[in-house]
Amino acid sequence: MTTKRFKAVVIGTGAGGAPAAMILAQHWGEGVGILEAGKQVSPPAMNQIERDMVPAFYVQGGVQATEDGTLSVLQGQAVGGSTIINDALCFRPPPELAERWQAYGISFSLEELEPFVKQAEELMEVSQIPKSMINRANYLVGLGAARLGWPGERLHHNAVGCVECGFRHIGCAYTAKKSTELSFVPAALQAGAKLFPNTSVHHLERTAQGWRIDCGETTFEAEHVVLAAGVVQTPTILLRSGIQAGDNLQFHVQTVAYGDFDERVDGFNGIPMSYGVLQFADVYGHRGPGYLIEGVSVQPMAFSVHLPFEGLEHQETLERYRHLAGALSLVRSTSRGSVTLKGDRPSIEYPVNRHDLERLADFYQQITKLFMAAGASRTLLTHRELRWVTEPTPVPHMNLGSFYVYTAHPFGGANRGQTTDDVGRVKDQKNLWVLDASAFPEAPGVNPQITIAAMALQGASRIVSS
Repeated sequence: MTTKRFKAVVIGTGAGGAPAAMILAQHWGEGVGILEAGKQVSPPAMNQIERDMVPAFYVQGGVQATEDGTLSVLQGQAVGGSTIINDALCFRPPPELAERWQAYGISFSLEELEPFVKQAEELMEVSQIPKSMINRANYLVGLGAARLGWPGERLHHNAVGCVECGFRHIGCAYTAKKSTELSFVPAALQAGAKLFPNTSVHHLERTAQGWRIDCGETTFEAEHVVLAAGVVQTPTILLRSGIQAGDNLQFHVQTVAYGDFDERVDGFNGIPMSYGVLQFADVYGHRGPGYLIEGVSVQPMAFSVHLPFEGLEHQETLERYRHLAGALSLVRSTSRGSVTLKGDRPSIEYPVNRHDLERLADFYQQITKLFMAAGASRTLLTHRELRWVTEPTPVPHMNLGSFYVYTAHPFGGANRGQTTDDVGRVKDQKNLWVLDASAFPEAPGVNPQITIAAMALQGASRIVSS
């Protein structure tokens, strides 16, 4: 058994852990250890082959799901966390967050967060995606929205030097996407922090001097611990440590649809997600039902997995792959779930309520209008019974098992105002903080990496000044 001692240990290297580690290392240098359950993969090893990269970068090889198997939960597990597999979209925290989160009794000020938002944007090199980089699939999403008079915009990303290869969700091989393993992690290491990849945390134990972190054959001891292992993993560590957590899980509930065009779209070329439609959003002053529409493209393996077909129908749909333009819904769901322990492993429960199912059904109708307006001959919906449509059609069965539903944006499980106080300290526990999306009391309604990073920078600054 080996024991390593630090002033502070940060668990996780994603959008929460890496920024927190940088701030702590800038104050405590070599006194900071960073633990990551996943591997450290160098850009040259990111070979852009799905069958290699998905197992390398995704929790459970990309098959993590709710206990009943009805909802996929996509998370990253590598140095860089989920930022290494996201599509690089960068939204500023919506102004609506302050009022919404204050309803949970949380003191939350966007004015106080603003300097940390700017710091995150600078380090991640955030910019608006140039018009010249809008690929054909996203252009068609924008065209349909424009013809319907729906507001939309080119999105912002953290990949200024993007070579438009289309593979950013399985690792950027060109060091263009400034995910945390290429921004905050190097800054933390330069300040003296020590990184420990392939290091899974089982549980924490309180000691007279601080905390003991059980990682199997290696134990870490630290005065301060920052949990940023990811939603699902952070509550699991707390539960194994005898600390109440896991309640009030909330997702951005997502599904996809595709417009089928006579001409080749080749959505796999270029930036997969570059255009967003705000017509149905309830953020940034919009008063819609509460979902974003974002253009999306996926590689063939991912596309094949979520098709609602078998046999010859599946083959025929794959043959249309180069003619399909995709779009996803990002629903700020009102459902609530939980993470519990089943034996020693996490069990995810997320019963999607009827209100959220109705918004998924509404997305199907609205995206059909959009693709028809853009010139598609038909729209492919990922519903087991409602598949190819040529006009908006009511969804026949409103149950979760009929939709292809997933989330790439889980939140909660160690919520501020419940497990933690309103700045992220775990209640009744000294020097233990949660600084990832697990502490969010409610889903923000937009791609969250900038909000997570800014809140982690703010939280870590509080730790060193306390």
